[in-house]
Amino acid sequence: MADPLSPLPDQSATRRGLPPWALLGSLFGLLGAVSIWVWAPIGVSTTYPRFIGACLRLVAPDMARANPMLVQIGPFETPETFLVLGLLIGGFLASRWSRSAAQDPVRETPVHASERSSFHRIRNAFIGGFLIIFGARMAGGCTSGHIISGITQLSISGFVFAIGVFASGILTAKAIAKGSRS
Repeated sequence: MADPLSPLPDQSATRRGLPPWALLGSLFGLLGAVSIWVWAPIGVSTTYPRFIGACLRLVAPDMARANPMLVQIGPFETPETFLVLGLLIGGFLASRWSRSAAQDPVRETPVHASERSSFHRIRNAFIGGFLIIFGARMAGGCTSGHIISGITQLSISGFVFAIGVFASGILTAKAIAKGSRS
């Protein structure tokens, strides 16, 4: 049985036409453009305040109606909500299907020296996720909104944000790699 984590073979040499990454990237761009045309620019970070609003509408409907942000962002049942659910379900299923019984990626690949257990890694992931969502809401959107939808619409801010995200990601990865070697 083939290892599901192994890289895909380079198919560009075996057939003529676009390499797989270019074909998939083009399809992704077209899908993004269609989603903007059919619905609106796609993003996921507004789903979280929508979820809070849905809970607040159940517990304290008057307070929810009095909050201008909750009124502006609207109901919980939107395409973005289903996108978030699909991301969660897809990530969970991919982790289950790609892991063999003898392999636990959480224990095998510590990111830095302080992560000595699964608990620390999961705790750090949740703290990092919270900080990302908090920052995304402060910035008025997340990477999928700013980068994917922004670049699809040829927005200057989308390109600037993408450059910043990738530059900071590269610098962070280098800093973590340097710290793990010492």
